[in-house]
Amino acid sequence: MLVSLTGLAFWDMLLLLSAFFQHALWATLNYFSIIDEPWDSCFVALNSLVSFGHITSTYMLIEVTAERFFAVARPFHFAGVNRKNRRKGYARILGEFIKMPLLVTVLACIITFPSSFEYELEPCIYKSEQFMQKHETSLMRNVYYKFLYRTIFLSISMTFGPFIVITLLTVSTLKSMRKSMEGRASILIAQGQNHLFQADKDKTKSLQAISVLLLGKFLLLRCWPTAVAVAQMFVGEDFRLLPLDVSHFFFLLNSATNSFVFVVIKSAFETRRLRRIRERHRQLVAQHAKQVLSIGKTLAGDNLLLVHEAECENNSSDEEILEMKPLNSNRV
Repeated sequence: MLVSLTGLAFWDMLLLLSAFFQHALWATLNYFSIIDEPWDSCFVALNSLVSFGHITSTYMLIEVTAERFFAVARPFHFAGVNRKNRRKGYARILGEFIKMPLLVTVLACIITFPSSFEYELEPCIYKSEQFMQKHETSLMRNVYYKFLYRTIFLSISMTFGPFIVITLLTVSTLKSMRKSMEGRASILIAQGQNHLFQADKDKTKSLQAISVLLLGKFLLLRCWPTAVAVAQMFVGEDFRLLPLDVSHFFFLLNSATNSFVFVVIKSAFETRRLRRIRERHRQLVAQHAKQVLSIGKTLAGDNLLLVHEAECENNSSDEEILEMKPLNSNRV
Protein backbone atom coordinates (compact mmCIF):
# COMPACT_ATOMS: atom_id res chain seq x y z
CA MET A 1 0.00 0.00 0.00
CA LEU A 2 2.97 2.32 0.54
CA VAL A 3 3.76 2.41 -3.19
CA SER A 4 0.14 3.19 -4.06
CA LEU A 5 -0.06 5.96 -1.46
CA THR A 6 3.18 7.44 -2.78
CA GLY A 7 1.80 7.37 -6.33
CA LEU A 8 -1.45 8.94 -5.14
CA ALA A 9 0.42 11.75 -3.39
CA PHE A 10 2.63 12.31 -6.46
CA TRP A 11 -0.30 12.65 -8.85
CA ASP A 12 -2.15 14.88 -6.42
CA MET A 13 0.83 17.24 -6.36
CA LEU A 14 1.14 17.16 -10.15
CA LEU A 15 -2.57 17.88 -10.48
CA LEU A 16 -2.34 20.88 -8.17
CA LEU A 17 0.68 22.28 -10.02
CA SER A 18 -0.85 21.83 -13.48
CA ALA A 19 -4.16 23.35 -12.35
CA PHE A 20 -2.29 26.29 -10.82
CA PHE A 21 -0.40 26.96 -14.04
CA GLN A 22 -3.46 26.53 -16.23
CA HIS A 23 -6.08 28.45 -14.27
CA ALA A 24 -4.18 30.99 -12.20
CA LEU A 25 -0.57 31.77 -13.03
CA TRP A 26 -0.73 32.99 -16.62
CA ALA A 27 -3.91 35.03 -16.09
CA THR A 28 -2.47 36.57 -12.92
CA LEU A 29 0.72 37.62 -14.69
CA ASN A 30 -1.33 39.19 -17.47
CA TYR A 31 -3.60 40.98 -14.97
CA PHE A 32 -0.62 42.66 -13.29
CA SER A 33 0.83 43.56 -16.75
CA ILE A 34 3.88 41.40 -16.22
CA ILE A 35 3.27 39.74 -19.58
CA ASP A 36 1.26 40.91 -22.58
CA GLU A 37 -0.42 37.69 -23.68
CA PRO A 38 -3.22 36.20 -21.55
CA TRP A 39 -2.53 32.70 -22.90
CA ASP A 40 0.42 30.63 -23.99
CA SER A 41 0.49 27.44 -26.04
CA CYS A 42 2.20 25.38 -23.35
CA PHE A 43 -0.41 26.40 -20.78
CA VAL A 44 -3.26 25.58 -23.15
CA ALA A 45 -1.77 22.11 -23.52
CA LEU A 46 -2.06 21.67 -19.76
CA ASN A 47 -5.76 20.98 -20.25
CA SER A 48 -4.96 17.34 -21.01
CA LEU A 49 -2.54 17.15 -18.07
CA VAL A 50 -5.24 18.38 -15.68
CA SER A 51 -7.71 15.78 -16.97
CA PHE A 52 -4.97 13.17 -16.76
CA GLY A 53 -4.26 14.15 -13.15
CA HIS A 54 -7.95 13.92 -12.24
CA ILE A 55 -8.47 10.42 -13.57
CA THR A 56 -5.09 9.11 -12.35
CA SER A 57 -5.78 10.35 -8.84
CA THR A 58 -9.22 8.73 -8.92
CA TYR A 59 -7.89 5.39 -10.15
CA MET A 60 -5.07 5.42 -7.61
CA LEU A 61 -7.73 5.95 -4.96
CA ILE A 62 -9.49 2.82 -6.24
CA GLU A 63 -6.22 0.89 -6.01
CA VAL A 64 -5.56 2.04 -2.44
CA THR A 65 -9.13 1.13 -1.45
CA ALA A 66 -8.75 -2.31 -3.05
CA GLU A 67 -5.46 -2.94 -1.25
CA ARG A 68 -7.06 -1.92 2.03
CA PHE A 69 -9.91 -4.35 1.34
CA PHE A 70 -7.49 -7.24 0.73
CA ALA A 71 -5.49 -6.31 3.83
CA VAL A 72 -8.63 -6.46 6.02
CA ALA A 73 -10.81 -9.10 4.38
CA ARG A 74 -8.17 -11.42 2.87
CA PRO A 75 -4.88 -10.82 4.69
CA PHE A 76 -3.31 -14.09 3.44
CA HIS A 77 -4.36 -13.67 -0.19
CA PHE A 78 -0.89 -12.61 -1.37
CA ALA A 79 1.09 -14.75 1.07
CA GLY A 80 2.16 -17.24 -1.61
CA VAL A 81 3.13 -14.43 -3.96
CA ASN A 82 5.35 -12.86 -1.30
CA ARG A 83 7.11 -16.17 -0.65
CA LYS A 84 7.83 -16.52 -4.35
CA ASN A 85 9.13 -12.97 -4.56
CA ARG A 86 11.84 -13.76 -2.01
CA ARG A 87 13.55 -15.94 -4.58
CA LYS A 88 13.59 -13.19 -7.20
CA GLY A 89 15.96 -10.32 -7.65
CA TYR A 90 15.37 -6.85 -6.28
CA ALA A 91 14.55 -5.47 -9.72
CA ARG A 92 11.75 -7.98 -10.26
CA ILE A 93 10.38 -7.38 -6.77
CA LEU A 94 10.34 -3.63 -7.45
CA GLY A 95 8.61 -4.29 -10.76
CA GLU A 96 5.89 -6.25 -8.97
CA PHE A 97 5.26 -3.31 -6.66
CA ILE A 98 5.09 -0.60 -9.33
CA LYS A 99 3.31 -2.69 -11.96
CA MET A 100 -0.20 -1.67 -10.94
CA PRO A 101 0.54 2.09 -10.61
CA LEU A 102 2.15 2.02 -14.06
CA LEU A 103 -0.86 0.25 -15.56
CA VAL A 104 -3.16 2.83 -13.97
CA THR A 105 -1.04 5.65 -15.40
CA VAL A 106 -1.05 4.18 -18.91
CA LEU A 107 -4.81 3.59 -18.78
CA ALA A 108 -5.44 7.17 -17.65
CA CYS A 109 -3.19 8.48 -20.42
CA ILE A 110 -5.18 6.55 -23.05
CA ILE A 111 -8.54 7.72 -21.68
CA THR A 112 -7.59 11.40 -21.53
CA PHE A 113 -5.64 11.54 -24.80
CA PRO A 114 -8.46 13.23 -26.81
CA SER A 115 -8.53 16.12 -24.33
CA SER A 116 -5.19 17.28 -25.76
CA PHE A 117 -7.00 18.52 -28.87
CA GLU A 118 -9.92 20.36 -27.28
CA TYR A 119 -8.51 23.92 -27.27
CA GLU A 120 -6.27 26.03 -29.46
CA LEU A 121 -4.97 29.59 -29.68
CA GLU A 122 -6.29 31.95 -32.34
CA PRO A 123 -5.34 35.59 -33.04
CA CYS A 124 -7.95 38.14 -31.98
CA ILE A 125 -8.14 41.92 -32.38
CA TYR A 126 -8.92 43.98 -29.31
CA LYS A 127 -8.57 47.81 -29.38
CA SER A 128 -6.54 47.67 -32.57
CA GLU A 129 -4.14 45.23 -30.98
CA GLN A 130 -3.71 41.58 -31.79
CA PHE A 131 -3.83 39.03 -28.97
CA MET A 132 -3.82 35.26 -28.81
CA GLN A 133 -7.04 33.92 -27.33
CA LYS A 134 -8.00 30.39 -26.34
CA HIS A 135 -10.87 28.87 -28.34
CA GLU A 136 -12.53 25.50 -28.67
CA THR A 137 -11.39 23.34 -31.56
CA SER A 138 -13.69 21.72 -34.08
CA LEU A 139 -13.39 18.50 -32.07
CA MET A 140 -14.64 20.23 -28.95
CA ARG A 141 -17.54 21.79 -30.87
CA ASN A 142 -18.58 18.43 -32.26
CA VAL A 143 -21.93 17.38 -30.78
CA TYR A 144 -21.16 13.65 -30.85
CA TYR A 145 -17.81 14.19 -29.17
CA LYS A 146 -19.39 16.26 -26.42
CA PHE A 147 -22.21 13.82 -25.84
CA LEU A 148 -20.54 10.43 -26.28
CA TYR A 149 -17.05 11.13 -24.94
CA ARG A 150 -17.28 14.00 -22.48
CA THR A 151 -20.81 13.45 -21.19
CA ILE A 152 -21.28 9.68 -21.25
CA PHE A 153 -17.84 8.07 -21.32
CA LEU A 154 -15.98 10.44 -18.99
CA SER A 155 -18.91 10.60 -16.56
CA ILE A 156 -18.87 6.83 -16.23
CA SER A 157 -15.09 6.31 -16.28
CA MET A 158 -14.11 9.28 -14.10
CA THR A 159 -17.05 9.78 -11.73
CA PHE A 160 -19.93 7.36 -11.37
CA GLY A 161 -18.02 4.15 -12.16
CA PRO A 162 -15.20 4.83 -9.65
CA PHE A 163 -17.76 5.95 -7.06
CA ILE A 164 -19.64 2.65 -7.34
CA VAL A 165 -16.41 0.62 -7.16
CA ILE A 166 -15.08 2.59 -4.17
CA THR A 167 -18.44 2.30 -2.39
CA LEU A 168 -18.60 -1.49 -2.86
CA LEU A 169 -15.00 -1.96 -1.72
CA THR A 170 -15.51 0.31 1.29
CA VAL A 171 -18.72 -1.42 2.39
CA SER A 172 -17.08 -4.85 2.01
CA THR A 173 -14.04 -3.67 3.98
CA LEU A 174 -16.18 -2.32 6.83
CA LYS A 175 -18.28 -5.49 6.97
CA SER A 176 -15.20 -7.71 7.06
CA MET A 177 -13.57 -5.48 9.65
CA ARG A 178 -16.66 -5.52 11.86
CA LYS A 179 -17.02 -9.30 11.55
CA SER A 180 -13.40 -9.97 12.47
CA MET A 181 -13.53 -7.49 15.35
CA GLU A 182 -16.69 -9.11 16.75
CA GLY A 183 -14.99 -12.50 16.84
CA ARG A 184 -11.90 -10.98 18.41
CA ALA A 185 -14.00 -9.01 20.91
CA SER A 186 -15.69 -12.15 22.25
CA ILE A 187 -12.27 -13.70 22.88
CA LEU A 188 -10.85 -10.57 24.53
CA ILE A 189 -13.88 -10.06 26.77
CA ALA A 190 -13.78 -13.73 27.82
CA GLN A 191 -10.10 -13.29 28.75
CA GLY A 192 -10.82 -10.07 30.63
CA GLN A 193 -8.67 -7.90 28.34
CA ASN A 194 -11.06 -4.99 28.05
CA HIS A 195 -8.31 -2.51 27.16
CA LEU A 196 -7.51 -4.43 23.96
CA PHE A 197 -11.21 -4.59 23.16
CA GLN A 198 -11.50 -0.80 23.48
CA ALA A 199 -8.41 -0.34 21.28
CA ASP A 200 -9.98 -2.48 18.53
CA LYS A 201 -13.20 -0.51 18.89
CA ASP A 202 -11.35 2.78 18.36
CA LYS A 203 -9.59 1.32 15.32
CA THR A 204 -12.92 0.33 13.78
CA LYS A 205 -14.33 3.80 14.43
CA SER A 206 -11.35 5.51 12.77
CA LEU A 207 -11.68 3.27 9.70
CA GLN A 208 -15.39 4.06 9.47
CA ALA A 209 -14.74 7.81 9.82
CA ILE A 210 -12.11 7.83 7.05
CA SER A 211 -14.34 5.76 4.75
CA VAL A 212 -17.36 8.01 5.31
CA LEU A 213 -15.19 11.09 4.72
CA LEU A 214 -13.84 9.74 1.42
CA LEU A 215 -17.26 8.70 0.14
CA GLY A 216 -18.94 11.91 1.26
CA LYS A 217 -16.21 14.02 -0.31
CA PHE A 218 -16.44 12.11 -3.58
CA LEU A 219 -20.24 12.32 -3.62
CA LEU A 220 -20.40 16.03 -2.85
CA LEU A 221 -17.42 17.34 -4.80
CA ARG A 222 -17.39 14.95 -7.75
CA CYS A 223 -20.72 13.23 -8.36
CA TRP A 224 -22.95 16.24 -7.74
CA PRO A 225 -21.19 18.65 -10.19
CA THR A 226 -20.98 15.86 -12.78
CA ALA A 227 -24.70 15.12 -12.42
CA VAL A 228 -25.46 18.83 -12.83
CA ALA A 229 -23.28 18.99 -15.98
CA VAL A 230 -24.98 15.91 -17.46
CA ALA A 231 -28.43 17.33 -16.71
CA GLN A 232 -27.38 20.61 -18.29
CA MET A 233 -26.31 18.71 -21.41
CA PHE A 234 -29.79 17.22 -21.78
CA VAL A 235 -31.92 20.15 -20.57
CA GLY A 236 -29.95 23.06 -21.95
CA GLU A 237 -27.81 25.98 -20.88
CA ASP A 238 -30.65 27.45 -18.81
CA PHE A 239 -30.26 24.64 -16.27
CA ARG A 240 -27.26 26.02 -14.39
CA LEU A 241 -27.16 25.14 -10.70
CA LEU A 242 -23.39 25.50 -10.47
CA PRO A 243 -21.08 27.89 -12.32
CA LEU A 244 -18.45 26.20 -14.44
CA ASP A 245 -15.55 27.58 -12.39
CA VAL A 246 -17.12 26.30 -9.16
CA SER A 247 -17.49 22.83 -10.69
CA HIS A 248 -13.84 22.83 -11.73
CA PHE A 249 -12.84 23.91 -8.24
CA PHE A 250 -14.89 21.09 -6.69
CA PHE A 251 -13.29 18.56 -9.05
CA LEU A 252 -9.83 19.81 -8.17
CA LEU A 253 -10.54 19.86 -4.43
CA ASN A 254 -11.82 16.29 -4.49
CA SER A 255 -8.96 14.83 -6.53
CA ALA A 256 -6.21 16.72 -4.75
CA THR A 257 -7.27 15.84 -1.18
CA ASN A 258 -7.34 12.04 -1.43
CA SER A 259 -3.77 11.60 -0.22
CA PHE A 260 -4.40 14.24 2.46
CA VAL A 261 -7.22 12.11 3.88
CA PHE A 262 -5.17 8.90 3.79
CA VAL A 263 -1.98 10.40 5.21
CA VAL A 264 -2.78 13.43 7.39
CA ILE A 265 -6.27 12.70 8.71
CA LYS A 266 -5.55 9.00 9.15
CA SER A 267 -2.39 9.81 11.12
CA ALA A 268 -4.44 12.19 13.29
CA PHE A 269 -6.93 9.41 14.04
CA GLU A 270 -4.06 7.02 14.71
CA THR A 271 -2.40 9.48 17.10
CA ARG A 272 -5.67 9.91 18.96
CA ARG A 273 -6.15 6.14 19.15
CA LEU A 274 -2.63 5.59 20.49
CA ARG A 275 -3.14 8.33 23.09
CA ARG A 276 -6.29 6.59 24.30
CA ILE A 277 -4.42 3.28 24.45
CA ARG A 278 -1.73 4.88 26.63
CA GLU A 279 -4.38 6.41 28.90
CA ARG A 280 -6.12 3.06 29.31
CA HIS A 281 -2.75 1.40 29.97
CA ARG A 282 -1.97 3.92 32.71
CA GLN A 283 -5.42 3.38 34.23
CA LEU A 284 -4.90 -0.38 34.08
CA VAL A 285 -1.50 -0.08 35.78
CA ALA A 286 -3.03 2.18 38.44
CA GLN A 287 -5.82 -0.34 39.06
CA HIS A 288 -3.30 -3.18 39.36
CA ALA A 289 -1.23 -1.09 41.77
CA LYS A 290 -4.31 -0.44 43.91
CA GLN A 291 -5.17 -4.13 43.90
CA VAL A 292 -1.62 -5.08 44.91
CA LEU A 293 -1.66 -2.42 47.63
CA SER A 294 -4.99 -3.64 48.99
CA ILE A 295 -3.75 -7.24 48.96
CA GLY A 296 -0.58 -6.14 50.74
CA LYS A 297 -2.58 -4.26 53.35
CA THR A 298 -4.78 -7.30 53.87
CA LEU A 299 -1.80 -9.60 54.26
CA ALA A 300 -0.08 -7.12 56.55
CA GLY A 301 -3.23 -6.88 58.69
CA ASP A 302 -3.46 -10.66 58.95
CA ASN A 303 0.20 -10.88 60.00
CA LEU A 304 -0.32 -8.25 62.68
CA LEU A 305 -3.34 -10.15 63.96
CA LEU A 306 -1.33 -13.37 64.11
CA VAL A 307 1.50 -11.61 65.96
CA HIS A 308 -0.99 -10.14 68.41
CA GLU A 309 -2.54 -13.55 69.06
CA ALA A 310 0.91 -15.08 69.56
CA GLU A 311 1.83 -12.35 72.06
CA CYS A 312 -1.43 -12.94 73.90
CA GLU A 313 -0.72 -16.68 74.10
CA ASN A 314 2.82 -16.03 75.37
CA ASN A 315 1.55 -13.64 78.01
CA SER A 316 -1.05 -16.13 79.21
CA SER A 317 1.53 -18.93 79.44
CA ASP A 318 3.89 -16.68 81.43
CA GLU A 319 1.13 -15.83 83.88
CA GLU A 320 0.39 -19.53 84.43
CA ILE A 321 4.07 -20.23 85.16
CA LEU A 322 4.24 -17.38 87.67
CA GLU A 323 1.12 -18.62 89.41
CA MET A 324 2.54 -22.15 89.75
CA LYS A 325 5.92 -21.16 91.32
CA PRO A 326 4.64 -20.23 94.84
CA LEU A 327 2.94 -23.60 95.16
CA ASN A 328 6.19 -25.43 94.48
CA SER A 329 8.12 -23.37 97.08
CA ASN A 330 5.59 -24.16 99.85
CA ARG A 331 5.97 -27.88 99.25
CA VAL A 332 9.71 -27.66 99.69
